[in-house]
Amino acid sequence: MKYLHIATYVVEELAAIRVAYPNMSIPDGADLSDMGFAPLREVAPPEAPPGSRVTLAQPALVEGEWLTQWAIVPIEGEELEAMRTAKNAEIKAARLAANRSTFTHAGKQIACDDLSRSDIDGTNGYITLYNALPPGWPGGWKAVDNTFVPIATVADWKAFYTSMFAAGNANFAKAQALKAQLAAATDGAGVAGVAW
Repeated sequence: MKYLHIATYVVEELAAIRVAYPNMSIPDGADLSDMGFAPLREVAPPEAPPGSRVTLAQPALVEGEWLTQWAIVPIEGEELEAMRTAKNAEIKAARLAANRSTFTHAGKQIACDDLSRSDIDGTNGYITLYNALPPGWPGGWKAVDNTFVPIATVADWKAFYTSMFAAGNANFAKAQALKAQLAAATDGAGVAGVAW
């Protein structure tokens, strides 16, 4: 149980009061009003809205009972800059995840994870060097749904590769727009509101 020293608003655990008054026997739940202490009922903190935090405020006497109080304060200063830095890292991570997920070509979702991207880039390297599809080319690229997107010519391949580039470019543009929004945010709520 916690107690409030009414004159100073210092909150103490019963164990600390016992240490401060070693010559007294203070049982659990004791009335310590003659020592200037009142029981303090702890109230759970509210949830802070995005861009703010909850901080402990001065206890208040409510209907004859001392209760903990909470204040919701905006995030500012160094804490706001740390939040901005974390949000910037979140944007970068979201862009990387988007680039490593899929892209759309011919109405199909094409995997673009690290292994798939390596295969796509390797194939593109061959086609760039020789201006021809590789020997043994299967005639298309396998989509996420296990069907094949037909790619019968170098022009088809270029359209396929352009689709991947366009998706990556769109992810880059989205990240840049979000970073601009983040830079323009003037408070914690604005920073918290920037989301992929």
